[in-house]
Amino acid sequence: MPSIDLSTLIILGQGAIYLLIALFALLRQKAFPRPARVLALYALLSIAWLAAQLALGRKWLPFLSDDFVARLPLYGLLLLAVVFLWFARLYLSVEGAGWGWWALGLTWIAVLLLLDSNRLTTAEVLWTGDGWIILRKDFILGGIAFGWCLFMGAAAVTTLQVYRRTRQPLQRNRSRYLAAMILLVFAAEAVFMAAYWTLGSILRPPGVLLASYAVLTPRLPSFRRAVLRSLSYMITTGLGLLFYLAALMVAHTIFQATSTYNPWLIGALLAALLAMLLTPLLSQSQRWLDRLISGVSHDPRSILRQYSQTISNILDLGLLAKVMIELIGEALDIRRGWLFTITHEKGPDGCKCYHLRPVKNSGEEGPEAIMLEEGGSLAEYLRLQRLPLAQSDIDVSPRFADTPDTERLWFSSLQMELFVPIHSQEEWIGLLALGPKNSGEPFWDDDQFLLSTLADQTAVALENARLVENLVRLNNDFRRAITALDQANRNLERLDRTKAEFISVASHELRTPLTLVNGYSQLLLDEPGLAEHPYYAKMLSGIRNGAQRLHEIVESMLDMARIDTRDLQLDLQPIPLEALISELYEELKPALLERNQTFEMLDLASLPPIQVDREALRKVFYHLLLNAIKYTPNGGRITVSGGAVSPTAEFLFESGVEITVSDTGIGIDPSMQEVIFTKFYQTGELALHSSGKTKFKGSGPGLGLAIAKGIVEAHFGRVWVESPGHDEVRCPGSQFHVFLPLHQPEKSSP
Repeated sequence: MPSIDLSTLIILGQGAIYLLIALFALLRQKAFPRPARVLALYALLSIAWLAAQLALGRKWLPFLSDDFVARLPLYGLLLLAVVFLWFARLYLSVEGAGWGWWALGLTWIAVLLLLDSNRLTTAEVLWTGDGWIILRKDFILGGIAFGWCLFMGAAAVTTLQVYRRTRQPLQRNRSRYLAAMILLVFAAEAVFMAAYWTLGSILRPPGVLLASYAVLTPRLPSFRRAVLRSLSYMITTGLGLLFYLAALMVAHTIFQATSTYNPWLIGALLAALLAMLLTPLLSQSQRWLDRLISGVSHDPRSILRQYSQTISNILDLGLLAKVMIELIGEALDIRRGWLFTITHEKGPDGCKCYHLRPVKNSGEEGPEAIMLEEGGSLAEYLRLQRLPLAQSDIDVSPRFADTPDTERLWFSSLQMELFVPIHSQEEWIGLLALGPKNSGEPFWDDDQFLLSTLADQTAVALENARLVENLVRLNNDFRRAITALDQANRNLERLDRTKAEFISVASHELRTPLTLVNGYSQLLLDEPGLAEHPYYAKMLSGIRNGAQRLHEIVESMLDMARIDTRDLQLDLQPIPLEALISELYEELKPALLERNQTFEMLDLASLPPIQVDREALRKVFYHLLLNAIKYTPNGGRITVSGGAVSPTAEFLFESGVEITVSDTGIGIDPSMQEVIFTKFYQTGELALHSSGKTKFKGSGPGLGLAIAKGIVEAHFGRVWVESPGHDEVRCPGSQFHVFLPLHQPEKSSP
């Protein structure tokens, strides 16, 4: 069995490392897919490069010349440099894929291979002069070295440019990692070119491992902090070692003369003693060095305590935002920040959105509000994950690749670095946007954990402030509504007075021409020649009936005007109700016979006389009976009944009588039983002309029930209606109740 030498073991070990890197890069490429694929390609090419070295060392390629075999690994390094430049550009998200560099690199390698294989039939000596001789093989070596320096230098320059240009701390941190990779790979390959193969083989894998760690880790820890912590650890470890050696030497000096001296036992005792006494001291010294070197000076527990005590009693939203930003900015050395409130609303296109509104603080002009789509990647992350979101993640993470340009540009325009969601009872209610730190450092995991905790503490205060703000806004809206309602009431009162005045003026002005029409039509009817002629008699009768109907309407308008202006004068005297209802029956009897309706009076004779204005009360029951006739189908029944009422009822101040006008008509809807007593109200569709005051569902001016209500209330009485509902098929009927006191108060006003 052939033995395996050290160089073969080193090659196999490196090949295993590169193979694992390629597999991990291909399997876990979610964060940065394109750089991960190029890294896998770089690792596979490194394996091929190692395999070529192994083949050359074993003399497995006898058909190649010794000179070409010696330069073949250098060609591999040149190709790896081209791939590494491509990886660096993708890793840093440089615009353009760098196809020009690819073309240059492959052309460079092709030209050198053509020269090396002498396909161009060039001489071995390319140039001589001034004591210089340039051989073809030396030119090829120089071309390989220059090309390698060119592409590795381009990667270094690109990294430096990105580091200087970007203002995002996380991107600058990624640039630091790439700079460390370049240094390690450059040093390893430079040592390899200098023929120190073993040292180059040791330095190169750490650089590639660092590249894989940077690509496969979405949120890299602080490179600067990692270096400083390593330095701190080395210092504390060195101090502990020096202390242990010093103690061991002192113990050896003191106890070496004794016969029972055992150096192993003394060393073990000193180690145990140092473990008990120096471990806490070393931990404290390490924390002190971390704080001294990295500048970390805040205590999370004190920040949480101070923050909670300060914001717990703030109810003003603007003041809360100002205090929050000031406290967080002072604790973490942050330049600026904004607080946004979140409401769930419908967008302009009808879809559900989250409306982000900035909270003004100290009068500073804030950013514009924005609507985030409910199902969008940004809104879903902030709503469900409850984790801080960095601006760099929005820019480069594939998770947010489908984010609309409007949302992406809005977040970018804020020039913030971190966005911390605020939740209350499973609801997303706020967003804290924080700018970069003054130190230029990004927000690390401990910073984000602290900010998430502060956001949880802010939730209650923010919810209370929002409730107070909504209450204040509702109160202001309520005040404005009251003011508007008061103005509307004054306008309605003014309009009502105007209508009443118009009705009064129009009614008075119509009475004179109506009197003339009535008088002259009566004179014409008294003429023997005209009255006996059927044609003219019919025309004159129509004129007289129309004038009488118009006269009734004008009288109703005048009554309504008197009621509205409270100018209704009452001539009070005791009258029997039965006689009044009987008189109205005789007047309306033709209409009842025409409609084949039955009229009945019950228990009216037993009612005592009441003190009322006879003419006014006649109008009340005239309108009620007329209304019953009009809304009762042909063949129906109308009943007028009465009874005494004791003063124990809640709306009575003394004894009185209650008269009920019942019908078997179409009924009244319960929702309309108050409205029908208002002026000009008509059931059904508004008619354009009168169809007869006693016809079924005939229209009128809509003043009868309003006049009846006004007259009854002027007598300190009450009128109301009861009905199961409106039904023109079953006809449930209606009952109009009129209560009137027996005697009017002595000092009653009109």
